[in-house]
Amino acid sequence: MTGTPMRQPRFSRRKLLALGGAGAAGLLGTALVLRASASSSSEASAITTAAGQTLVEVPADPSFVFAADLSNNHGAGEASAVESAYWLGAYEVSNAQYKSFLDDSSRSAPSYWDRAEYPSGRGEHPVLHVSLEDAEAYCDWLTGQADGWTFRIPTEAEWENAARGPEAYTYPWGNAAGTTYTSGALTSNYNYNAVCAAYYLANHGSTEATYNNENSTRYGESEPISDIIAVTSTGGVTGWIDHSTWTGFVYTDVFDELTASGGNTSAVGAYPDGVSSYGAYDMAGNCFEWTSSIITATNGAEAGQEVNAVRGGSWYATGRSCTTSYRGEGRDGSGGYPTVGIRVAADQS
Repeated sequence: MTGTPMRQPRFSRRKLLALGGAGAAGLLGTALVLRASASSSSEASAITTAAGQTLVEVPADPSFVFAADLSNNHGAGEASAVESAYWLGAYEVSNAQYKSFLDDSSRSAPSYWDRAEYPSGRGEHPVLHVSLEDAEAYCDWLTGQADGWTFRIPTEAEWENAARGPEAYTYPWGNAAGTTYTSGALTSNYNYNAVCAAYYLANHGSTEATYNNENSTRYGESEPISDIIAVTSTGGVTGWIDHSTWTGFVYTDVFDELTASGGNTSAVGAYPDGVSSYGAYDMAGNCFEWTSSIITATNGAEAGQEVNAVRGGSWYATGRSCTTSYRGEGRDGSGGYPTVGIRVAADQS
């Protein structure tokens, strides 16, 4: 990327603790891996390690119902009993963890890796571009590494139950996002599209980005990134994507370069203020996570299709998509995607 860099954004301590980087793209620097415990307001939860996975225990909820919402991007208050307590990965599965699996199997590496090697500096970032089948194979491999444990992909009800916690929070940590953006300073509990936008505005705002989708009403035209995207005072992003005109930052060559290197993920666990009530990190943002449940997608390219629910939002997603009850889109389990990764569930025999 060319152009005169703009000043680096200032971050509060919450954001300073969250800087995870974009690896090969060099966006946010070296990953800072934090293994902070749940905050004092979190529920007491058992923590253990099996097959290299840190796991937190989540209690059963036989009366669990999906959160209902007037929009069509949430559940409808339908019951889905969580009959038994279960264990959930405290962190999303990292590139380094997934590489150990690939080294012991014949499966193909994610598309953004180079010759079966993940991008430099991104070992602790979540693995992406893995299909549901890949994720299930990884769980089977983990099961073979730990006697008395069965690893699997969580159901959608288990995922939402763990993310909402006993207080049925809107976000894993509470009901307020707590995101602010003032004079170039972004404060956030989680990694979503405002983190990416704020970085580019501060460091590459004068860089010319070219609309490169042939469907775009501005195909071939270029303009500075600072003329394309903006971040509101509460962390909303304008100019991110416009499906009707195929414009916005997502339809530029700069964005394509970013996704080719694995996207603007951060190191797993790098947002300690975003921990859930039961001690799980990154259940909002960073990457969507596969679930084993089939839904009918209500929006996006998958609208109307039978797909697997993915939950939690991602580095690409809006803040609304990162809430604990957001369902919306799903993904075809046979594909791999630049925003979807893995969080394991486990049962102990």
